[in-house]
Amino acid sequence: MWLEYQPKVSIRDGKVRSTEALIRWQHPEFGRIPPDHWIPLAEQVGIIHSVTLWVLDQACQDFTALRQRYGDSIGVAVNISAKDVAHPLFHEEAGAITRRYGVSPDQVILEITETAAMADPEVARRAIRTLSSMGFRIALDDFGSGHSSLGNLASFPLDELKIDRSFLQDVLLYPVRQKILRAALELGEALDLDVVVEGVEDEAIALWLQQFPGLHGQGYYWARPERVRAALVSPR
Repeated sequence: MWLEYQPKVSIRDGKVRSTEALIRWQHPEFGRIPPDHWIPLAEQVGIIHSVTLWVLDQACQDFTALRQRYGDSIGVAVNISAKDVAHPLFHEEAGAITRRYGVSPDQVILEITETAAMADPEVARRAIRTLSSMGFRIALDDFGSGHSSLGNLASFPLDELKIDRSFLQDVLLYPVRQKILRAALELGEALDLDVVVEGVEDEAIALWLQQFPGLHGQGYYWARPERVRAALVSPR
């Protein structure tokens, strides 16, 4: 297993503001296995928490290389699951990992999907508040793909809102889709959140998004995920 990193880019000036750690697995017989094919299985068999801690550990190890590539103000994002949020020791484990590598928690963005956050909103709310109080930045990932209410959204101490890639489907063809996407972007702005649009893959959509100067984007249009070191290692 190894990590690749995909930048989140400012729409206004194209500068990289943070980068997301993405886990990769090369099976010796079947080749590269996409994460969405095996992450659900890791959740089912109960090892997803160990996987998350491994990713966070590797990302913190890589942080010096990320700073050299993107600048001292770079942040690194790590995906966390509903099992991580519900784990009573996760905040202590995450804090210990950042201290081990001298990474400030405010340089780490913990991304939780909207669906995972809504699995048990009260548990998620308490855990996220604890992590936020420690300095970790919190992102709600895949916003628009789940079933969160605005009331629940406002009660989480969020720093970043990631707009699901489904909002971009045929957005340039249908004005109603543009209105829906605009409403989602304005919601994030109204809540004083950093807003990131996922899945930007072509120039036409990137140019359309430039009308929102405070927006960030992530996708193949700017950069594909890439390694910062070559070693292949596995979680224990």
